[in-house]
Amino acid sequence: MPRPPRPWLARGLALALAGLALLPLVSLALSWAEYLRDVGLPLAETTALGYDGVRWDDRDGPVVAAYVLPRAAASRAGIREGDALTAIDFLPVESATGARRQVERATGTVLTYVLDRGGRVETTEVRVERYPTFLYPLGAALWAATGWGFGVVAFLHLLAYLTVSPLAPRSPRARRSKRLIGAALVWVGVQLVRWLWVVVFGPPPASATLGRAAFDALTLVALGGWLAYPALLLDQSLRTRAGLLLLGRTRGVLAIPAVVLGLGVLVATVAGHAGPLPPDGFAVPILFYVCVYVAAATGVVLVQSSAETDDVRPAQRWSRVGSAAVCLVAVVGAVLVLTRLSPGPREAEVATAWFVVAFQLLSMLPVALVSVATLRYGPFDALLLKSLATVSMLAIAFGVIVLGSALLDAVLPGGSHPLALGVLVVALILLTERAAPALRSGLRQAFQTRRQKARERLDRFGDEVGLFIDVETLAAGAAEAVGDALGVRSAVVFLQAGRDTPDERWVRATFRPEPPSFTQAELGRVWERLRAEGRVWSRNEELNDADLPAGVSTRLARLGAALAVPVVTGGGDPVGLIVLGRKARRLSVYNTEDVAQLRALAAQLALALERLRLVERERALVRQTSEAEMAALRAQINPHFLFNALNTVAALIRDRPAQAEATVEHLAGLFRDVLTASGQALVPLRDELRLVRRYLHVEEARFGDALDVTVDVEDGANDVPVPAFAVQTLVENAVKHGVERKRGGGAVTVRARRAADHLEVVVEDTGAGLAPGGAVYGVGLGNVADRLRLLYGDDATLAVDPTDTGVRATLLLPLPPT
Repeated sequence: MPRPPRPWLARGLALALAGLALLPLVSLALSWAEYLRDVGLPLAETTALGYDGVRWDDRDGPVVAAYVLPRAAASRAGIREGDALTAIDFLPVESATGARRQVERATGTVLTYVLDRGGRVETTEVRVERYPTFLYPLGAALWAATGWGFGVVAFLHLLAYLTVSPLAPRSPRARRSKRLIGAALVWVGVQLVRWLWVVVFGPPPASATLGRAAFDALTLVALGGWLAYPALLLDQSLRTRAGLLLLGRTRGVLAIPAVVLGLGVLVATVAGHAGPLPPDGFAVPILFYVCVYVAAATGVVLVQSSAETDDVRPAQRWSRVGSAAVCLVAVVGAVLVLTRLSPGPREAEVATAWFVVAFQLLSMLPVALVSVATLRYGPFDALLLKSLATVSMLAIAFGVIVLGSALLDAVLPGGSHPLALGVLVVALILLTERAAPALRSGLRQAFQTRRQKARERLDRFGDEVGLFIDVETLAAGAAEAVGDALGVRSAVVFLQAGRDTPDERWVRATFRPEPPSFTQAELGRVWERLRAEGRVWSRNEELNDADLPAGVSTRLARLGAALAVPVVTGGGDPVGLIVLGRKARRLSVYNTEDVAQLRALAAQLALALERLRLVERERALVRQTSEAEMAALRAQINPHFLFNALNTVAALIRDRPAQAEATVEHLAGLFRDVLTASGQALVPLRDELRLVRRYLHVEEARFGDALDVTVDVEDGANDVPVPAFAVQTLVENAVKHGVERKRGGGAVTVRARRAADHLEVVVEDTGAGLAPGGAVYGVGLGNVADRLRLLYGDDATLAVDPTDTGVRATLLLPLPPT
């Protein structure tokens, strides 16, 4: 690799570029110094450019109002497009240029316009306002294009900022991109706000008012972003190899123009002028500085991409084309600024204004060229899809309200109709509630990306994860699902089988294995570090959460690993690992959305392992204990419940991740409680009710508002031993056969009280009730009754009775001897 240039040469190049960017300002400064030397008169104040809200045109002879800005001074004075201007303050107007210059010098004063309107002489007074710098209201099409252009660009930059922000804490490159995108967003976003201000309130007044101060503050904020953006863009470009070869480590010198111009605008805004220039006079120097720096930044990117002559990829080819196009536009813009614009931006013709507005928007394009390496790691497409759905719903709602109001005026004439309009709004709310899911689904189908297809594939596997009967098939299914959904070149899934038992072992499943293979021996070399870390590792810094030693990360990279996601139980204990190679599609990378999907899948795998271990442990207990009959009759977790719970979690992951995480924690706690109580015939009521509460938390996540839960326990009842899983079975029966079968859901109430010689537990529901002629005891309740006979003989009873609102199950248990 060639060495960077010597420090003095690099500093010279940087100073030359900074000096070139300040050329118009230096030229003005020299002219001002010459003026002071020859004339020597001090300058008390330079008046800001005036603006009456009209573009005067004399191409067809008379000076005619070619465009009148709504809500500007001329519009409020009654001037219309097509009016011919004959005199200002009763002095004849000979040209549009003369009229414009007279207005520009009259900021804050009232001018008398003499107009010829269709042969009739009209006289009106116009209070001249200040010109809105960097906005060009010179025509209806130009003005509308300015607003829409800034709106669309601000929207895209906002999505890019939201995309890169979660990556910034982990990656210096992402932090630089965040600063660059943030500066661009400040410029286009505040420019959009200034445009909306002028649209709603008109141009800023000339007098010192609160509105003018607010508009000036917005202008300073916008210019702050506009000045910072080119410097940050050039800094980002110079971090490439070509940039380092050109200018080395002299990037600080390149911030000089932004600082000088920023101080000049600040002084001019506060003091009224900086030398001969009012705040508006800095428009040309700033435009030239932006053109020079954007041209330099895109030129560096172009040199870097051109140096990579081998295996040119489509994305690189588009990067070259985009960089070349923006570089050319910036060079043409610099020439145009020097030759067509004077220090007053009101001298710009309409065609030049079109170019300036287009350049302001096109100069944002390099953000994508230099930040794409970071943006592709974030869920930009998902954010865009959600935004499109929201905007579409708002547009539909707006259209319905406008059309509905017009229809009401046509059908019910005679003024406002608040009651009818209220009915329309209620109907709109109901329509939106029903139409929103369909619209989102339709947009997903219309703009479905590979990542969305991958999400659907992993969701389908998540629905099936509770159906696997052993760890081997579970690992194989996970490897196949992940590899197929994400389009990886290779994938390996490791799951611990027989954990906490003498035959603990690893199960390994692969998807398209590639050498060097990530074997169990290789896992053994890095597992302790990965297990201690317990977080996602990625060879890309934007996605990496793990703080692994450099040697471990290097070993993983040499084995072809691009991503390693641990499988962690609810208690935080890693029990497996998903290792993925690079994606098979060229230029495709993993992003935060992929990582979130893999984390969700890992959580589901952990739950499935807990279930399989529970089943295996139960089988071992049945084999190893003399109480085989008791174990066979003990209530098991309903596989249908587990299947529904996993489906609920999968459905919540996308829209309500916090609730999904809480549900997973309750489900994991439920499994832990089951494991704890599996070898015991009796447990304290406190522990049984903890199991019941966790079960009901999971069911509440599935049913939502359709399930209402009440648990009421009197003092002294918590310590009474009860048959393990007995109360849970009664509650599950109430939910499954009562609440679930009733349209609209219902309530489940659990009450427990301690009497003199027995404990009474009542589980009551307001569900569908007992089926006519149906059996009172199902399999679950029959098992509970059998266990009561084994444990207590005739001293315990279970009664199931219908009520006016549902079913009541009453469990009476004798108290233990004291």
